[in-house]
Amino acid sequence: MHPDPSWPAEAADQQSEPAYHFPVEVEVVGELREEQLRQVAEYVFDQLHTTLRGRG
Repeated sequence: MHPDPSWPAEAADQQSEPAYHFPVEVEVVGELREEQLRQVAEYVFDQLHTTLRGRG
């Protein structure tokens, strides 16, 4: 696997680990304050991280 030229040099050095790229879309219906949006983003990121960590 060849590193993507847009990756930082550190990422190119870690070729032994797989890199996954996939879009995540979260639709918020209604209005949330900035702090609530940050909480939603943190929750989604934590759930993705936990799931991916459990797979490998």
